[in-house]
Amino acid sequence: MQQLTQISKTVVVSVPKDYSDAAATTEWINMKLADKIRFVIVTGAWAGGTSAVTVLQATSDGGSSKAVSFAEYYTGTGDTQTRTTATSNTFTLAAASTKYIIEIPVADMDVSGGYDWIAIAAATPGTNADLYCIIAEVYQLGFETLSAPTTI
Repeated sequence: MQQLTQISKTVVVSVPKDYSDAAATTEWINMKLADKIRFVIVTGAWAGGTSAVTVLQATSDGGSSKAVSFAEYYTGTGDTQTRTTATSNTFTLAAASTKYIIEIPVADMDVSGGYDWIAIAAATPGTNADLYCIIAEVYQLGFETLSAPTTI
């Protein structure tokens, strides 16, 4: 039986830390070998700032980028998740101990235009001591070995 770990890859794209006065610097993920990606953002202590989140696509690792369209994301605490409508392909981190989840199928990217790299961008929350981390889960890799090829 195939294990989830064999057909997916989990990547920490932005380490847990205080992002006061700093935007999150994320890894770029190559989606040539995958069908879908899910970004999970988890906030810790939140001193009151707001951080706008967008998903970007590029033609190379860190190359010229543009936004990926998405209409919804999920948010919640503990084991709750609530579907929420995104506004203009973005949403805002603004609460402590909250998770935010965005799923992007490769079909929503401009792959025919050469855009097969993806990243997430979180703007600075201002001077507030706001903590979070971002994890990317890359799905449906189609490999049956114990270790999938690198995606970053």
